[in-house]
Amino acid sequence: MAKIDSNSKSIFFLGSSRIQRSVNSKLIQDSLTTWRVYNMGLLGNTLAQNLYLAQFIKNLPGNKVVFVELTSYLVNYPESFESALEYLELPDFPNSYYKFLGKPIPSSKNYGFLDDFEAVFWNTMIQNQNVIKRIAFRDEYNGYNEIGYSPTNRNDVVSKESFLNQENLHVFALSKLDMNAYSRVNQALKMQQQNEFKVVFLLPITSNNKDDFEIKIPIFNKIPKESKWEYTGQFLQEMANPRYLENKNHMNSQGAMIYSQGLVKYIKANEKNW
Repeated sequence: MAKIDSNSKSIFFLGSSRIQRSVNSKLIQDSLTTWRVYNMGLLGNTLAQNLYLAQFIKNLPGNKVVFVELTSYLVNYPESFESALEYLELPDFPNSYYKFLGKPIPSSKNYGFLDDFEAVFWNTMIQNQNVIKRIAFRDEYNGYNEIGYSPTNRNDVVSKESFLNQENLHVFALSKLDMNAYSRVNQALKMQQQNEFKVVFLLPITSNNKDDFEIKIPIFNKIPKESKWEYTGQFLQEMANPRYLENKNHMNSQGAMIYSQGLVKYIKANEKNW
């Protein structure tokens, strides 16, 4: 990460592997002359971890805009999250994380022999699977970076069913509101300061299961217009191309290019207010 000082203008993208696959930070950076752009997507991150990272970013110098993927709110964090915090040198983890959540620090895990064996087994299986994919697909397969944009040319899906569409936005608009996640979103919005810290929420544009949108859309609809990127019907239609998918839940590099171009248009239309 480049040195950030009081004169910096920085844009951060926080989210899960969907952010890693869909936000081409280099493309966005090349299109914006006054901002530094950082993709901080992490494999398995949820809203809880992303809002914690947003709080850390708020305390950095300069003007910061944080785009946050609206995902489920799960307290338990993935291993990649802890690794990223070590890389970012965040102090007092995990104490500061649980303090942010307002929860007591859980007792340390005491794995037995079988638990350790199972963990090693699955880690080995994943590593072997990645090696096999690299051999079979050569340049078409790329794993995920530890943090940030991780492009791939893979295309294993031939359906539009993964994509968010206007019908989903309409059908799920009146679904039950997750009050815990919504209150956390509101807390993040209250941290905003003009010309210092801005939060913008993003709806995931792909999903393994359309019911996943049912949880997120009611929260998204309650977020003020100036704090979210609302996709137009035309943009959603443009995105809904099976060629843009790596798999059912992630975009490939073609999809990332189209999605990131949309982000550039949104940023240029709104940056004067940030």
